[in-house]
Amino acid sequence: MMSSIAGAAAGAGLRGLAQLIISNLSSCASQYIGVDMAREMEGLETIILVQLNLITASAENQSQFEKNRVQTWMRRLKGALYQAEDLLDEYEYDLLKHKMKQKKLFLFSIPDRYLDPISKPFTWILSNLSSLSPHNIKILNHLKELKNILAEARTFHGVYSGQPVRCDDTAGNRAIQATTAIREEKVFGRDKDRDSIISLLFDPAMGGGGPSMKSYSTIAIVGSGGAGKTTLLQYICCDKRVQNTFDVIWVCMLRKLDIHKHTTEIIQSVAFCPEIPMIQNLDTLQRKLKSLLLEKREKELLLVLDDVWFERRQDGEWEQFLAPLGCAEFNKGIRILVTSRSKELPSALNCRKIIALEDIEENDFLTFFRYYALDYAIEGSGELKEELQGIGDDIAKKLRRSPLEAKAVASRLRNMLDVKLWEAVRENKQLDENIMESLLWSYQHLDPKVQMCFLYCSIFPRGYMFYIDEIILLWEAEGFISSTDSLERAEGIGRQYFYDLSLSGIFYKQSHGKDSHVGYRMHDHFHDLAENLSIDDGYRLESEGNIEIPRFVRHLSISVPSLEKHTASIYNLQQLHTLIFFNPVNDIGKFIKPILKKLKKLRVLSLCFFSSYTLPKHIGKLKHLRYLNLERTSISKLPKSSCKLYHLIVLKMNTKMSKTLPKKTNNLVSLRHVNGPLKDVHNVGMLTSLEDLKEFQVKKEKGYEVGQLGSLNKLRGHLRIVNLENVQNRNAAKDANLQEKANLDALRLVWNHDTYKNNNVDLEVLEGLEPSSRLNELAIEGYRSTSYPMWLSSCSQSLRSLELLNCTFLEDLPPNLQNFARCHSLALLNLTGLKKFSPLPENLTSLKFGGCSSLCFISEEEEHGVNPADSTREKDSQPLTSSTELETLTEILRLDGSELEQFQACFQELQYPVSTISARRSDVAQLVLPLTLRRLELSSCNITDQALSECLRRLTSLKDLVLLHITTLSALPSKQVMENLAMLSSVGITSCRSLCSVAGLGAIASLEKLAISFCPSLLLSDCCILPSQLKEVTIRGCTIHDGFLHDGLPKLVSLEISKCRTPSVLQVGAWPSLKCLKLCDCLDVFFLEGLHALESLQEVQLVLPNLGADSFTGCKGNWRSLRVRTSSLLHDLSELEGFAPPMLLTIEGCQESDFSLEGIPNLSSIVGLSFMNCKVQSISAMKGLASLETSLL
Repeated sequence: MMSSIAGAAAGAGLRGLAQLIISNLSSCASQYIGVDMAREMEGLETIILVQLNLITASAENQSQFEKNRVQTWMRRLKGALYQAEDLLDEYEYDLLKHKMKQKKLFLFSIPDRYLDPISKPFTWILSNLSSLSPHNIKILNHLKELKNILAEARTFHGVYSGQPVRCDDTAGNRAIQATTAIREEKVFGRDKDRDSIISLLFDPAMGGGGPSMKSYSTIAIVGSGGAGKTTLLQYICCDKRVQNTFDVIWVCMLRKLDIHKHTTEIIQSVAFCPEIPMIQNLDTLQRKLKSLLLEKREKELLLVLDDVWFERRQDGEWEQFLAPLGCAEFNKGIRILVTSRSKELPSALNCRKIIALEDIEENDFLTFFRYYALDYAIEGSGELKEELQGIGDDIAKKLRRSPLEAKAVASRLRNMLDVKLWEAVRENKQLDENIMESLLWSYQHLDPKVQMCFLYCSIFPRGYMFYIDEIILLWEAEGFISSTDSLERAEGIGRQYFYDLSLSGIFYKQSHGKDSHVGYRMHDHFHDLAENLSIDDGYRLESEGNIEIPRFVRHLSISVPSLEKHTASIYNLQQLHTLIFFNPVNDIGKFIKPILKKLKKLRVLSLCFFSSYTLPKHIGKLKHLRYLNLERTSISKLPKSSCKLYHLIVLKMNTKMSKTLPKKTNNLVSLRHVNGPLKDVHNVGMLTSLEDLKEFQVKKEKGYEVGQLGSLNKLRGHLRIVNLENVQNRNAAKDANLQEKANLDALRLVWNHDTYKNNNVDLEVLEGLEPSSRLNELAIEGYRSTSYPMWLSSCSQSLRSLELLNCTFLEDLPPNLQNFARCHSLALLNLTGLKKFSPLPENLTSLKFGGCSSLCFISEEEEHGVNPADSTREKDSQPLTSSTELETLTEILRLDGSELEQFQACFQELQYPVSTISARRSDVAQLVLPLTLRRLELSSCNITDQALSECLRRLTSLKDLVLLHITTLSALPSKQVMENLAMLSSVGITSCRSLCSVAGLGAIASLEKLAISFCPSLLLSDCCILPSQLKEVTIRGCTIHDGFLHDGLPKLVSLEISKCRTPSVLQVGAWPSLKCLKLCDCLDVFFLEGLHALESLQEVQLVLPNLGADSFTGCKGNWRSLRVRTSSLLHDLSELEGFAPPMLLTIEGCQESDFSLEGIPNLSSIVGLSFMNCKVQSISAMKGLASLETSLL
């Protein structure tokens, strides 16, 4: 007996394909062929679906011979449907081509539904074509062929036998439920497993070592497929205990170990970079990995190897794969978590614990099932819910306590909340068989169009990271998504499809990279199912042997290094729709031209690491092409023929291509998504389908007017319009039609005036650039007028971010700014004419304010007390001895540390006149900010000490405080004020030249990060006691006195001091957690006291010209990295007992032409050597660097 999966393969995706194409044929018939044919076509879709239901339902009663006949018939029907799609596609292409030749297309806009890849009714026709054109005749003949194929179904035994057959059409007829977000994954019954494994991760006994003496150790989780191993891993990795301690590297393993691929994936995670340059040589790749692992990192590493498959003959390969992780220099080692279906694991893993994952407790399993089947769909309780719960529990007990099965089945049940339907499922024997049969049942109850999207994913490699936006564009290019509602975007429907698949357990969420960019992986069992069901349509070329690719395949992905053995097979794929290269192909340049010539029906083409600089001109003959990805190629210029790709929806370019686009790029009338700038495209307004346009440059040339934006009403995301000084008047600005661009999220309007005069035209232009009232982010830059546009108030309920930059003539803030209820971020920068400060939005969380020189912030007491200008008249009437003081200051800068107090006193004398001068010439205001503020950045503004104190006192939610270039500030608020800032974790102070005191910092108990730079009046001494919670301290260009760096900083991890005046003996303290110490360009430092006590130190930078080698006495020297200036210091260090060179050595600012390593022992411990800003031309004793892997000279 043929398995049910094999039997379903022939008709897989057929329902969805029939729905899409037959509806298109019906529309085409009504437009071009005739009313009679249109009426006949109206029932064709229903006939096909009914026949498919009958055939499927009667399959169990058919003989093997009859089943084979049915499968052959289904393949013929599918082929005929695809051929119909091609005919319609070619027909529309010719219409578009003709219109473009007439250059009239830009005069009108084509509705979405007419540009949809498959179901696009042709609502306009050339006046000189009759309804009996050759195209129409072809379509008529093909419709007859379709009818003949359908008639053959009547000959199948059992299909029309008169016996009542129940057809479960719940999948085919139900609408996809609109969803806006994937529901967070809930885990049931695994808390004990999670906690026990986390305790093992923190157990010192589970560290590296063991019989193999490796620097890593492994904990393995073993269980059957679908038991929840991957979910448990994610549960562990999302735990705060793990997140606070480890940087997690997640690798989804292939069934056949691919050392190169998996090493690359680890490098991408370690380097926080989703894309890295391709490195072909494995040795070079592993050296790169080892070097990255040796770099400074705040957390330990946890490597997750999900779904390991192992055969004993692979032991050597595993040793090679894990070799970079076994470096003895990893002083804390690396922890590895592994999942596998087998307890037999590679010895190279150094597995210290194998945990056999047991089934979830029955009560937990039933709760899990109810959550996805009922709680997800029915809130609260009720009679229906109670009845369904009883039936659901019986269904759940059939599913072998497999979480994957439970989620797959439950997610389908939630869409058919009918007791009789649930009872039918309970009686269904298919769920009794095995996990794959349960997953097949779940697939069969997906919407037919969603089924097509699922099957398409089989061409992606196992473990592939899917990103929602990317896979939706591919589905759309293939025609799996159609929108009958012109107001509903295909991408929105595709997102609903993806969420439906995720709800079924097909995709599971996984974060990737530093920015936690969310990606999804397909569960291995579902990948197997998709591969088996799509055997007629999809193929992955992953083997280098002589393999014959089935000639009826329509979707092909290639992951082999050479096409030499496969070209003949590929050339025969005349019906191919998809061609994706996932890995570099050495000889792709040799075969790309014949491939493009022969595969004329391609809809998707994605080249990877294509090394040629040109693309064959045959690309222009791909009439059906909708998706072209050249992002990771060396192609520098698109051929002119590419402008004939009238169906192209997606164009992904590299940075070179965007600068050399063909002149007729505006012919690509279907183009919606492009990843590069189109600023040089003439008449860009002809691209009426465009959704992505990051920047538009207005020029005084025809074809670059701002009015080109007028027809681009589908634009989405961010839009930046620059050179608005080239817009003549309000009417010209209105031609941009920004008000109709309802899908724009962010808009930046930029003027680049070459004069500083008030420009009345700017107000007219800005009034004409009124955006949609749904805009979320607005930035106005370089605007030269005193007035705001009337329309700004209409955005008050939608704007979340507002930025005003270099608008020098504005004298006050926008009217009713406090009523911008949704505004969370506000930036007011370089508003030099600002004279008033009105209340801000009450929900504001981030404020950047700076460069507003006409305004001075004072406290309420100062405002109602003595006028600052009046209070300083007597002092100001006396000659200000600034020149004398500056001369004194110049002399002090040449003195040693003994006269630092005089240096301090001089700047204290200067500070008061500076602040009063600023206040005297400015308008004054109080800085009253919303209590919700979390981040505050003040730069180049005038504010008194008391005003800052009064402002900060109320901001109890503040987390980040940044003060830049504030010359009027002499002291931070007192400890009594600062202790109220219970959430403040980061403070940055830069170039506040009058600042003399930061004593209040000691009261901020939550402070973790402190950076003070270039505050020459500031004397940092024991008067400023740093908070004990500090983790990072950076001091640049300041004066440090004895006692400032005290020992009470147990959590300090990083300390940097550069370009500072310091005592000759610098106390570096006994900080047990310090890992990074950077001391640079501090001329006064001759000795570091306490350096030997820093046992956790890993990264050391000591670019101190007067530092003596005796500072290193007692140091063990087992640092990972060291940066120094001269070779002499290295020689001095080498003479110290027990000192060994670091693994990574950097020489900075060395003036020696010949850098000598002669006589320095243990050079073999150096694996990385680099020179920065040096005059070094040669290095002696290089032979001693036996372990050197990287060298930059």
